[in-house]
Amino acid sequence: MSAMGLDRNRMISSFQEITGWQNVEQCVNCLEVHGWDLDHAVQTALAAHEDERDSTQRVETATERRGGEEVGSRGQARRGLLGFLSSVFGTGNRNVAERRIETEAQKFIDRFNLEHGDVHPTAQTGSFREAVDAAKREFKFLVVYLHAPYHQDTPEFLRDTLCTQVLKDFMDDNFLFWMGSLVDSEAFNVSMLLRASGFPYVAVITTTIDNQTTVCDAHEGLVSREALMNWLMNIMETQGPQLVAQRAEAEERAMDRRIREEQDLAFQQSLLEDQLREREAEEQRKREEEERERALREQQQAEAAARRAEEEAARNEVERLRRKEEKKELFMGPEPTGEGTSLIAIKLPDGSRLQRRFCYTDKVQAIYDFLDAFADIEFDHFDVATNMPKVIYSDRSLSIEDAGLKPQALLFVQESL
Repeated sequence: MSAMGLDRNRMISSFQEITGWQNVEQCVNCLEVHGWDLDHAVQTALAAHEDERDSTQRVETATERRGGEEVGSRGQARRGLLGFLSSVFGTGNRNVAERRIETEAQKFIDRFNLEHGDVHPTAQTGSFREAVDAAKREFKFLVVYLHAPYHQDTPEFLRDTLCTQVLKDFMDDNFLFWMGSLVDSEAFNVSMLLRASGFPYVAVITTTIDNQTTVCDAHEGLVSREALMNWLMNIMETQGPQLVAQRAEAEERAMDRRIREEQDLAFQQSLLEDQLREREAEEQRKREEEERERALREQQQAEAAARRAEEEAARNEVERLRRKEEKKELFMGPEPTGEGTSLIAIKLPDGSRLQRRFCYTDKVQAIYDFLDAFADIEFDHFDVATNMPKVIYSDRSLSIEDAGLKPQALLFVQESL
């Protein structure tokens, strides 16, 4: 065995001891894509160790379920991964690792553009998972390119095939495109998942009729632009109708969903209108009931107030009559005569007259008491006054003499202002 062979065997052993990988083929692949740079390969492997180990276990499980059936030759399809990509990349919440992967993918595209120019198929800038999801949504094939920067065939593949305007236009019109470098953890994990063993590596991923994601074909090794385009066109011709059928089915489902949503919306709108009418009718009924109750309360209050007023008026009338009788008693004796008396005549509102003699020393209040005792005056409050001159005798504390009502006077009864 040559010295180089011994060195590489020791390098593989060291790689296995550090990373814990047991699959020699995977170790060789990792070292090869890193140009047998042990430190660089170990860094990449450790960065993706947990994800790669989980993916390896899932691949082995899927392989066992296939009974070991696998097509491994360069340029042939990678089958048997039906549903596997969906389970790994199609579900789960976005987390810090995914954001790191997105940043990693964008950085690789920026680095690739600086080193090789921007004339290449337009690449998805998100993670591999997001590219798979985008292909599902748009019912397109997803072309995956795994970039092996240290592989001897990579420069020629880039120069003559991938980085050409013809291929760019063709793939931009018909496919979605995602690429990643094997020195980055995500692309390295994808290579383990797809079991890529030859480079340059190009795979076409599609969605099956039952909405599962699978690799429909893969090409490993150097390929010319014409051969790659013929290979891609053959995939479009043989498996494209399936995507067309899926798109039509999805559009039909979407149409059915829109119809159901419109029907549900119309039903909800009708239900809402019915509920609104019922609510308005209920509110109207409540308002009418409240109005009836309010009117009844007001009627009851008015009736109660009327009864109280009648009772109060009756009490007042009784009290008035009582005072009237008391005041009559004041004038039951003979009228005063002689000097120091004044004859007071009083004309009532109904045209009748009353008259009586009063002493000069009597107060004007005595004239009011006389009227209360013997006159039925319609005014609750009244005054006595003279016409010529117009004098209202509202100060009832004055004596008749001081009020100037001597030796006689004619007074008129008027309602108090």
